[in-house]
Amino acid sequence: MTARPFSLLLALAAAILAAAPAEATGNQVANTLKGYVEQSPQTGALVWRLDAAGPTVVASHQPESARLPASTMKLVTTAGALTALGPNFRFSTRLYTSTGAKLQRGLLQGPLYLQGGGDPVLATRAYAKRYLGGRGANLRRLAKPLKRRGIRRVRGPIVADERIFDTKRLGRQWLSRYTLYSQPLSGLTTNQSFAGDTQGPYASRPAIAAGSRLKATMRGVGVAHSGSVRIGRTPKRGRLLATAQSPSLRTISRMMNTTSDNHMAETLVKGVGAYAVGKGTSAAGSKRIAVALRERGILTTGDRLADGSGLSRANRLSAASLVRLMAFADQDTTWGPTLIRSLPRGGEGTLRRRFLGSARKRVRAKTGYISGVSTLAGRVVSRRGKVYVFALLMNGGELTAARTTQDRIVALLASGAADAA
Repeated sequence: MTARPFSLLLALAAAILAAAPAEATGNQVANTLKGYVEQSPQTGALVWRLDAAGPTVVASHQPESARLPASTMKLVTTAGALTALGPNFRFSTRLYTSTGAKLQRGLLQGPLYLQGGGDPVLATRAYAKRYLGGRGANLRRLAKPLKRRGIRRVRGPIVADERIFDTKRLGRQWLSRYTLYSQPLSGLTTNQSFAGDTQGPYASRPAIAAGSRLKATMRGVGVAHSGSVRIGRTPKRGRLLATAQSPSLRTISRMMNTTSDNHMAETLVKGVGAYAVGKGTSAAGSKRIAVALRERGILTTGDRLADGSGLSRANRLSAASLVRLMAFADQDTTWGPTLIRSLPRGGEGTLRRRFLGSARKRVRAKTGYISGVSTLAGRVVSRRGKVYVFALLMNGGELTAARTTQDRIVALLASGAADAA
């Protein structure tokens, strides 16, 4: 896949920044939005039709005002990760031993170092099959190479190394109750930081849980282990025994956005910090994402990135920024198609009960819900092939009415009601 000329992207940036977010009149989409915001004015909304000559405003209401984005923040996280790391990027989890370890008659005497790479989907085979569509990096990829090397027993500790990220387990500026919606963060997690092979209690110490799962997986492939599991550091000159790679970022983005997975989103932000900045913190990752998207003319100084998932009530995005992001994704072939395809269609994931009619295959969108907030942003292709990008950030209104309005607007766009507006 080749990128469009940079000059074309600069022209797009100029066009979308110049597009006046004025109120459109005389069309059903604008009238539907107007009817809602008369009762719920704390709404930021913008709908563009992407015409050959540049974007045309179909409907808008305070599009440059910063609002709570809820999980539409994941659009920003996805775009930031894709621009920083690339769609083909893969996380690597590595297993080392020390240079002084001895292998005699099938017995490896020495430590095993399990070095985390920030992989959000490293998992046991049972968990990956049940919750990840079988696509997570399987721990057996670390255990089986031991047996192929002739190792049947290991005597020494398993040292779990999570240092690629900091030790903060929560997203930035979260309310305490948000621990109900995202598992503990770590540079070395397995089964998305759940304690077992099901999505039940959380693992309070994710890296220790990962080391323990490695031990159990080794036993399952015929490699016994005697020794402790503890937190520690991988030596600089360790001997590499095995590597488990994650699915591509292209695949992880789809997994995350289809289900709106908060843990994946927060891990990706730390991953951007670790791999693009050299500092595996949420703050470093968010800053890198903000700078990259501001350089492209997508975000403005009024946008505020507190976390990657959208749970934090300190996040602020404007509808115009999200629409600019989707417009860029429609044009920039290096990362745009990956972002668009990561979003569920009607009837899928978080849209499984929405857009089940004629709009089903014409819409890809990201939902967002936190207390008092309902949001939707994405892309629609009408029956005649017209492309629309939209962001509807309903803050403070009645949520059932907000969702009804969102669905009505998207259905109108898909039907072609605004094609000639």
